[in-house]
Amino acid sequence: MVRGEVAFLFFTGVCIALHPGFVLKANEGGLSDYGVHLKTVIPYTLSLALLVGFNLRAASLVSDGDQRSRRLRLLLLTYCSVLTLVMLSTYVYTLNGVLRDLHFGVGVVLVVVVTAGSLWLYRLWPPSLIASLFLIVQITGAVLNLVTTLGALHVLFAAEMLSNIGFALILIRSGRRIALESDNL
Repeated sequence: MVRGEVAFLFFTGVCIALHPGFVLKANEGGLSDYGVHLKTVIPYTLSLALLVGFNLRAASLVSDGDQRSRRLRLLLLTYCSVLTLVMLSTYVYTLNGVLRDLHFGVGVVLVVVVTAGSLWLYRLWPPSLIASLFLIVQITGAVLNLVTTLGALHVLFAAEMLSNIGFALILIRSGRRIALESDNL
């Protein structure tokens, strides 16, 4: 999971370096803007494909030891499925309104999956300051996604990054703890 997140952030950084105007302007776009331009489509694809690939690998390594492990695997598989749909719908969403709405709808599903997953993972353990901070980052991203969707703000990229980073930190932390507990059974 760590490798997937590092690859995602690295190749997203490459996208920004190649074309900063998509996300560093007053009315910023989202990460998907990088998937429809020749200059950035390869690093965009690598960012999401590697995130999916490494998380699928993590899902394959999760034991069947207990209910938490099985639910973690289900969360990882769901997350990877939705990310794959986001990536694939990116390539065609600018062709017409129906495909755009489909892409935006899949994006909403992604926000729901990572927010629900974050809340579930957070509740698995006794509260801690660090876990609370991770959850606040993720929820802040989800709220900013909602506010952007409603048109009140235009901070889609920042919202996507906050949501992703908060979720990744909670996921990695919980995945490690679940793996350690499974090893001790």
